[in-house]
Amino acid sequence: MRGRSAGGRLMDSEAGTAGDGDQKFALLDTAAARLLRITNPGQLIDELFELASQALGLDVYFHYGLESDGLLHLAKSSGLDEALRREGACLALGAAVCGCVARDRVSRHVADVHLSEDPDVDFIRRAGLKHYACHPLIGGDQLLGTLGFGRRDDRPFTADERLVLQTLTRYVAIAKERLRVEAALGESERRLNAVLNNATVAIFVMDERQHCSFMNAAAERLTGFAFEEVQGRALHDVIHHTRPDGSHFPIEECAIDRAFPENNQQQGEEVFVHRDGSFYPVAFTASPIRDEASHTVGTIIEVRDIAHQKRNEEARELLMREVDHRARNALTVVQSMLRLTRASSIEHFQEILLGRVSALARAQGALAAQRWEGGLAREVIEGELATVGRPSQYRLEGDDWPLAPQEVQPLGMIVHELATNAAKYGALSAEDGCVTVRLSGARGARRLAWIETGGPAAPPPPRQGFGSRLIGQLAAQLNASLARDWGEAGLTVTLDLGPV
Repeated sequence: MRGRSAGGRLMDSEAGTAGDGDQKFALLDTAAARLLRITNPGQLIDELFELASQALGLDVYFHYGLESDGLLHLAKSSGLDEALRREGACLALGAAVCGCVARDRVSRHVADVHLSEDPDVDFIRRAGLKHYACHPLIGGDQLLGTLGFGRRDDRPFTADERLVLQTLTRYVAIAKERLRVEAALGESERRLNAVLNNATVAIFVMDERQHCSFMNAAAERLTGFAFEEVQGRALHDVIHHTRPDGSHFPIEECAIDRAFPENNQQQGEEVFVHRDGSFYPVAFTASPIRDEASHTVGTIIEVRDIAHQKRNEEARELLMREVDHRARNALTVVQSMLRLTRASSIEHFQEILLGRVSALARAQGALAAQRWEGGLAREVIEGELATVGRPSQYRLEGDDWPLAPQEVQPLGMIVHELATNAAKYGALSAEDGCVTVRLSGARGARRLAWIETGGPAAPPPPRQGFGSRLIGQLAAQLNASLARDWGEAGLTVTLDLGPV
């Protein structure tokens, strides 16, 4: 219903008609549906104004956003020329109608703008508006900005229309807050995923049904499965279903899955099944996930591959046993030296014994330098020759060959006995004497030839002393054949070993 006021301007009925009410409800319904679907904040106000302008006959809208500088900045508008947009680009709180609405957080309706003398309405008057409604945009407790609508014709906003515009403004605030929260959650999720996917430890999450709901990149690499292959499946049935002996592993016996029903953290070691069917040991920590009411709603599992650690532990145990074995052997050899070494005096005895113990120590040192994994024949032989002769008195020929761990000590002791004997009675006792050690057979049966030249003749000894017996015993330890040739030119010894 329309009437004429005493001043002569047209007035809309405050109540409107039933048809108007249906139209307004339809507008609100459509606006709500669209605002829920919108994902682009810049599109938000345009969509709303398009709907509202068609239904309510709007000519202008202003959308101001509150920025970090504490000022209102014109974010979107329609129906303004460029000069007015530049003039109204920035407002302080309390300046003009929009600034007052933002400051007070209270909606404001201005009718008959062209007749008002209030300086706050100067801007909207210059925009040619006659009626204007402005509402604060509030998300939660936070002021986001303002949203204002205006008409240039004589129709003032009815109470119903103002209520519709206020409701639409609240819809916009809710939608903007939703977009802000979604953006914050998205950024938080991106950061979390960046952390999880760059973590070296495998991380799994199981829901309340103990089905997999998350795997990070490390978990995919560990198991051989992509997350898409495991999602929604019981994790136990995918990677923990079988014991290494091939028997079935019931989920009821799984310590990892007990973390959920027992509501308690579980730690330990298990053996998982890779996608290719192989088994690998892991260390795990399974912790319950609780909601705000402390109800368990899932399980987070941290898993670390300990196959390398297990191999190192096994190697360390093997090394300790090997060291113990070598030490016992060394002590046995020293005991034999003490018991069987013969000398004409205490000083001579000390000299002989010290030389043999030193040779034993050098062999142990060479073995330790190779982490008790073996050695090289040339290194062991040179180490012994250097203790009794000048470099000009000996030379090594032929290809070097490897020694097994159990061969290093016996070969070092053999060379020590030969070198000591050569320094006392053989080639190394003469100024022009020389010892040649010739190595051959690096890839198969190995041979060491000890050849003395330039020294005194080497007649066979009248009896076999401790040194000779020791060389024979050490050769037996090497499973090697030993041959000696006492000739006019000097002693020649051949030691034949099998392949490593």
